[in-house]
Amino acid sequence: MRHFVAGACSLLLLTACGGTVSGSATTSSVGALGGAAAEGAGTARCTSPAGFSVAHPADWSVNPGEVLPGCSWFGSEPFTVPEASDVRIADVALVVESGAHGGRAWPDATARTTVEVAGRPGVRVEQVAAPGFYPEGTRITTYVVDLDPGRPDGAVLVADTVGLPGFDYERNVEVLDAMMSSLTLDAAERV
Repeated sequence: MRHFVAGACSLLLLTACGGTVSGSATTSSVGALGGAAAEGAGTARCTSPAGFSVAHPADWSVNPGEVLPGCSWFGSEPFTVPEASDVRIADVALVVESGAHGGRAWPDATARTTVEVAGRPGVRVEQVAAPGFYPEGTRITTYVVDLDPGRPDGAVLVADTVGLPGFDYERNVEVLDAMMSSLTLDAAERV
């Protein structure tokens, strides 16, 4: 079973939305990034109580919302979300966070792309970890999407995948890109 810590990862990733990075910085729409179709045969859709909906591979497991909000973790293998723990057992994680997240640097970033996801501004960052939270050389791909620039809480959706041993990182990045291409936001804007 594959384990890694999600809480600290989310904080690390959220602190950097809008920062500077070495490497490339471009602008793109998410649809151009995904190698897999966002929806179609072999996909299912999950609606989060946080106010978003996303397509995912139909044969993947999704957390039901008992410990974390539903549609937070997606895995190619069945998993159970542990209670009272930062351990995450999933290939892809999506979390809505609030607070001021702009203006900081992305540590260990190798590429940064400004994107539009579901009509909202965002950033897609690729990192290769230095020694620290993850083993040196661990690859991470993250999206941070501004859910509503006018919101006083500054809510963002953070979606990521981490290339830890035992994970199919290349496949997971393709799935993450396709999931972001399929993202829709609830008209009621619960997020």
